[in-house]
Amino acid sequence: MSARDQIDGTAVVTTYFEDRIAAAEKEVEAARTALAAAEAKVEQRQTERDTFVRDGSLPPAAYNSDTGQPEWELCQWAQTRSARIAFKDLTPSGDTAFNRLRAEEKAAHSWLREHGYTVPAPFGEKA
Repeated sequence: MSARDQIDGTAVVTTYFEDRIAAAEKEVEAARTALAAAEAKVEQRQTERDTFVRDGSLPPAAYNSDTGQPEWELCQWAQTRSARIAFKDLTPSGDTAFNRLRAEEKAAHSWLREHGYTVPAPFGEKA
């Protein structure tokens, strides 16, 4: 009897589908894990916002900046908002939006200074 005669083709094809199902289940589990992490991030951001509203404090920096201070993250966020408009919408209405966002960036810098924070030099020298 040859090896071909001993192997059930239906079983092989069924194994193919089982492998595909297992891979899809792994994708679902990874998606669930990512969703749980994203939901936790939303809750964390809401807690940070509520803390800011309550006592005006900023959360610790979310990444390892040169100073480890939240000022970097806030300044970078404000700068990125205006930069996106500057490169995306080169129209009069885009100019208005850009000017508005630049004013908001300056307002964020002013808020930091007024509340005893230091605006990092790469951000503060131009605002």
